[in-house]
Amino acid sequence: MIGIPLWPAAPPGPATGEPPRLTRYGAGAPTTSAVVVCPGGGYARLAEHESADVARWLVTLGLDAYVLHYRVAGGEPVCQPLRPAPLYDLRQAVKVVRERGATRVAVMGFSAGGHLAATLAVAEDGGERPDAVVLGYPVIDLTGAQSSSRRRLLDTEGGEKQAAALSAHLNVTTGTPPAFLWHTAADQVVPVGDSLLLAAALARAGTPFELHVFPGSEHELGLAQDDPAASAWTGLCAAWLAAQGFGPRL
Repeated sequence: MIGIPLWPAAPPGPATGEPPRLTRYGAGAPTTSAVVVCPGGGYARLAEHESADVARWLVTLGLDAYVLHYRVAGGEPVCQPLRPAPLYDLRQAVKVVRERGATRVAVMGFSAGGHLAATLAVAEDGGERPDAVVLGYPVIDLTGAQSSSRRRLLDTEGGEKQAAALSAHLNVTTGTPPAFLWHTAADQVVPVGDSLLLAAALARAGTPFELHVFPGSEHELGLAQDDPAASAWTGLCAAWLAAQGFGPRL
């Protein structure tokens, strides 16, 4: 496990909490296939069970795994919106991983981290766009919803224009990378409709994707080892990643 600073000096955007950094898992020299993991936590914290455990699982697949400790707002109220600090951090993370020798980089995110990963995947300028994206119960739609993620990302008077710019399903293009999505059908925190919206947008754009909806209502499942149904996502995802050129084909 190696800590890697993201910025040589103070990062751009609001100074919130600890400086952003990457943590690399696995031994030996960096490989040519890497995954950057974005844990969830509603942009208020970073969920531990969506961090190191996920990275260690990816290492068993023969991949280089990095956890991104991006900037979060902490508790409420939020005096200064985060936008676009976490996106700056993820762009820089992908850049650093590529500079370390990775020729293919996927981004994996959960919940709010899934929102962050999806936002980079559909970014209009394509800067540091990943080669593939894996989204677990992601926040997708910020329009009309007064969610905690929206409150922490948008200006108080930002309105629907900002919300639309940060709603991935409204910004999918033919340049959006392939995606793997999974969700529980009755998620009580982030509705499954968010994943369905993104899947529909990907289908319209002709972007390859795989979507799995599992029974249950749990959120923040991480690797979901204790959920008999949702725990299947890791095997499905490993096969999908291999088909995208990440690790040996299964």
